[in-house]
Amino acid sequence: MHVGIRLTASAERYARHHALMEFIEAANPGPIAAVGDILSLTAGGSVHELAVAQRRWIFDGETRRLELTIDHPAFGRR
Repeated sequence: MHVGIRLTASAERYARHHALMEFIEAANPGPIAAVGDILSLTAGGSVHELAVAQRRWIFDGETRRLELTIDHPAFGRR
């Protein structure tokens, strides 16, 4: 099953500023991720925390996929 990642505007700004876009895509937690989960990514000697803000199932004809919305700052989701 395909799990897509969508970033909120604030998460995208943060990820671009810290050059994390490719890292976030590669670190995709998959369908086991739950709303409120914290993603701690270590890159460039720093730990960056983002949160799973939403899970959305998308049905398109015969296909289905899960989309995870990732938000920053993570502390607002705890």
